[in-house]
Amino acid sequence: MNALADVSTWIARLMDLPLGWLLDLPRDVAIAIVAVATSLLLTLVRKWTTRQDHLRRCRDDARRLKQLIRQARKAKDRAAVLRHRKTLGMVGGMRLRAEGLPLVVSLGPIVLLAVWAVERLDYVPPRVGEDVVVRAYYPVSSVGRLTHLVPPAGAALRSDAIQLVQLDPKGERNGLATWKLCASEPLESAPLLIRHEGTTARHPLSAGGRVCGPPVVAHDDGLVQATAVELRRAKFLGIVPGIPAIAFPPWLVAYLVIVIPLVPLLRRVLRVY
Repeated sequence: MNALADVSTWIARLMDLPLGWLLDLPRDVAIAIVAVATSLLLTLVRKWTTRQDHLRRCRDDARRLKQLIRQARKAKDRAAVLRHRKTLGMVGGMRLRAEGLPLVVSLGPIVLLAVWAVERLDYVPPRVGEDVVVRAYYPVSSVGRLTHLVPPAGAALRSDAIQLVQLDPKGERNGLATWKLCASEPLESAPLLIRHEGTTARHPLSAGGRVCGPPVVAHDDGLVQATAVELRRAKFLGIVPGIPAIAFPPWLVAYLVIVIPLVPLLRRVLRVY
């Protein structure tokens, strides 16, 4: 899991080179630009990687065959209906086979863009002076024992540094400790240290900048199982929700709402078949 997170972080940093300027814009504008760019990419890749004249003829043939099928139905000519349907299926097969190359060519850029968006657009970085909630999770055996948070330089605690591990009221299968702090100056991956029973867990905290630190970090080498920083998720126009049941964050829902209707619209405007 940590290796996968490291790869995602590396890809996001690489993609910051062409896309980092979007983080200076309002989050809604950045999401809209990414969605429009994706739609344009899918449209142009299709134009460059397919025989457009062949696909145009397939489209025209499909339209004509559908007309012939309707005419044959009116004439109650069952044989003609079956013959035209078979031909229509062959035309559809040719159009379907043409989808493969555009999909393969588009896949790489779309994956890179998706990883970058997950890392950069999902959450809004906390501002300087804004309270941030930090949580640490422990095994049930740690309930009732002391734990200690050491804030980085440039951050001040709003709660007691030393906390008693409580039973997590949501899960009741783990212990939980909660702190509140705020940054007094911009921070970039400043280490929060959570100490417990001789072990130390680190969680990078960013504030006052363009990029968030990770909202959750899993720890496999101590009694602190995971740490979390409560970050505000970006909602397009402040209203587009996520879909928790299928793990769709709000930015992704807004992205798909823009991309899905825009791709066929661009194809029609640019005459891409």
